[in-house]
Amino acid sequence: MVLLDGCPLCAEDDAMVIKELQPELLNDWLDFFENRAFADHDEWRGCYCTAFYYPKPEEYSSQRNRRKDYAIWLIETGRMCGYVAYENGKVVGWVNSNNKSKYPRLENIRDEKEKVLSIVCFLVEKENRGKGIAQKLLNRIIGDAKEKGYSIIEAYPKKGAKSEYGRWNGPFEMYMKSGFSEYEIGKDKVVRKYI
Repeated sequence: MVLLDGCPLCAEDDAMVIKELQPELLNDWLDFFENRAFADHDEWRGCYCTAFYYPKPEEYSSQRNRRKDYAIWLIETGRMCGYVAYENGKVVGWVNSNNKSKYPRLENIRDEKEKVLSIVCFLVEKENRGKGIAQKLLNRIIGDAKEKGYSIIEAYPKKGAKSEYGRWNGPFEMYMKSGFSEYEIGKDKVVRKYI
């Protein structure tokens, strides 16, 4: 067992390494999205995990309109955050996690004055699903959150979802096992963990 980046909740298998997304990991991240992430869901292939970053900010004045180009810009400028799980030198899982205020799509789900860390998407390649990779990524988020100044971690799972189509926000049960509780913001249901 090894501790990853000094995170006490992140003891992993020797083959599993979890890294915070940085611009220097862009090519590994793109390789995952383009070659393994959607092997069984070709219809999702072009998402590049940008859905929660729409509408695009004014600073993105490029003529490039493809989601891939937008994702590259978000990563290169430090706007897209999260963690990648490596096994044997390749990315096998990804979680999109960032300050809630950085996601334009969540603009209508705000009621807090505290700094909130949002988790909007989990993605694990087909061959590695069911091996606890999403849980390991969530553990890393929880382990790092307080050090980063967060008092709340929030996520948007679909309660009762059985297929990947409804579980891309992460399985509801995983959050409950990790100490999250259901919470309502207006008409929206979320799960939260207070740190």
